[in-house]
Amino acid sequence: MERISREDFLHGYPPEQVFATSDLHLYHTNIIKYCNRPFEYSQQGCAEMNEFILRKFDLLPEDGMLWIFGDVFLSWNLDDAVIMNDIQRMKKNHVMNLILGNHDYKMRKKPFPTCVAYFEHLGFDKVYVGPLLFENLVLSHVPVFLDAKQPRVNLHGHTHEKMVGEDYFLGEYCKSSPKKKVNPVQYKNVCMDANGFQILRLADFL
Repeated sequence: MERISREDFLHGYPPEQVFATSDLHLYHTNIIKYCNRPFEYSQQGCAEMNEFILRKFDLLPEDGMLWIFGDVFLSWNLDDAVIMNDIQRMKKNHVMNLILGNHDYKMRKKPFPTCVAYFEHLGFDKVYVGPLLFENLVLSHVPVFLDAKQPRVNLHGHTHEKMVGEDYFLGEYCKSSPKKKVNPVQYKNVCMDANGFQILRLADFL
């Protein structure tokens, strides 16, 4: 697990000016059906979803730090210029970092050698594979197993509207994690679907 410094995480901003969100799934029509998002299941509904999400970024203060915990967009045929324009709209004057999500890895495009290079090309200031460790916070896309004895909290995405329950790591999809129960209090879901599409302030977690 990569440890990051206070400067890397906050970039000099107070927690009130540091924001976090995850799992935008821009341009992903099927996410409307999978997560019961309040939009028509159609291309038009997807376009309305995109604009609805981007307006949430429009409402943020002009300056600050923004962390995206993965799964920015999903479209096999999307032109780079389109998503670059959206990312710049999200970014404004923010420093904006990304922890790669499972769908982000599928978006790698030539001639970029890695997903990291590709998303930096799209406009993110720094792109991480994750998980990351900052003080007592574990930052990740997919929830990370935490022993209940560890004084740590996992800020995560991936689970959409579902919260990590004590049996989360007993499921068949958590093949690389210990098959043990966890303390749900140690998990904070920053996904848009779990938070009424609101972008969260870091101060709310500290």
